Amino acid sequence: MAEAIARGLGDGRVEAHSAGLSPAGQVSEHAVAALEELGYDTAGLRSKPVSDVDLLDLDVIVSLIGERGLAVLPRNLPAERVAWAIHDPLGEDVDAYVATAELLERRIRTLIEELAIPRR
Repeated sequence: MAEAIARGLGDGRVEAHSAGLSPAGQVSEHAVAALEELGYDTAGLRSKPVSDVDLLDLDVIVSLIGERGLAVLPRNLPAERVAWAIHDPLGEDVDAYVATAELLERRIRTLIEELAIPRR
């Protein structure tokens, strides 16, 4: 969900990649429904491992599982590191996914503002 939200809020100014330490192998239908309910494009979203992302090419890495997500990454990465502990609604109803997506929306919007990413 974070990838779709970052792309949407970034409005072409942000290139976002979402990956997990233990990916589920598929994007939850509830996640897709929540994103679509909030008006985000879900085309191209897929579940993938961190190894599928070129970490050296990133400016910012955001862990949604707190510091433990950052702890497993190589220390020499030039990216800024941000740790958020976001509830994973896996196995819950679509309302839980919407609540998590809304929290991600607020956090990502603030991060984009803090990074002073200029508007096009």
